[in-house]
Amino acid sequence: MVVDVDEIIRLLSSILALLIFTISIIAYHRERRKKLFLVSLAFFFYALKGFLKVSDIFIPQKGEFIEIFANLLDFIILALFFMAIVMDK
Repeated sequence: MVVDVDEIIRLLSSILALLIFTISIIAYHRERRKKLFLVSLAFFFYALKGFLKVSDIFIPQKGEFIEIFANLLDFIILALFFMAIVMDK
């Protein structure tokens, strides 16, 4: 098992996204602003996508399912950020 530098960076990005998700969901619970909730969800899905992509470190024979699901998560993340930007309140 050889760990690639790209996978380490992706894993660190996922951990950072999970930390930002935690901070933003705490902020949402304090202020109850829907924009914060949407941004929190986007960071959660970003972390999930990153963990899925580095899963080949532990599960090397993954199928195309993970790649397709990661691309779907990209779409969901962008849609959530878009909704947070255009939402009035």
